[in-house]
Amino acid sequence: MKKFDVSILSVAVLLTGLAVLGVYQAGEAEKDPVLVKAGDASITQYQLYDEMKTMYGKQMIHELVAQSLISQEAKAQNVTVTKEEMDKEIASMKEQVGSEEAFKNYLQSMGMTEQKLREKLTVLMTRDKLLDKAFPVTDEQIKKYYDENKQQMGSPAPEFEKVRDQIKSVLTDKNRSENYNNWLNEIQQTHKVEWYDPSFDDPAQPVTG
Repeated sequence: MKKFDVSILSVAVLLTGLAVLGVYQAGEAEKDPVLVKAGDASITQYQLYDEMKTMYGKQMIHELVAQSLISQEAKAQNVTVTKEEMDKEIASMKEQVGSEEAFKNYLQSMGMTEQKLREKLTVLMTRDKLLDKAFPVTDEQIKKYYDENKQQMGSPAPEFEKVRDQIKSVLTDKNRSENYNNWLNEIQQTHKVEWYDPSFDDPAQPVTG
């Protein structure tokens, strides 16, 4: 069972907010509606967008680039997430938060619908499938891990076959984490990412998903 990654939903909400706001020109007041009146001051939609862009813009655009590249690479490799796989993941999340009602309340607190969550999870699950295909865990890796760590697994050590799947899951997560940035940089080259605003292209900040 996967851990329910709350941070992923937080990023998703920010992405949704930026997408809804859109890009507004500062000098076009008629296209920049007032969102809040605070005493004599007005806070406009562009001001909010500009602040969000300053604080989160670079991270968010890298997230959007990553999502686009994952989608294109999945199409090229004919990798998809089935409805059954998605339903299983949603069921796992509901189990972790405790109940159907708790799950709905959590989504509401994040400003997200289940449909939007499914869209975000599709990207993440597709990414994982692509990484697992590119960097599969081998039987040799599993056996080596068992031999090197079985003394820490208990006394007496459990039989290999009883912990094989658990070890494979640990190594799968390790493979994904260690290889993700280099893999994503490679598909950036494959799909020819071009940055029209150089301020967003920060070599020190790898694209993350």
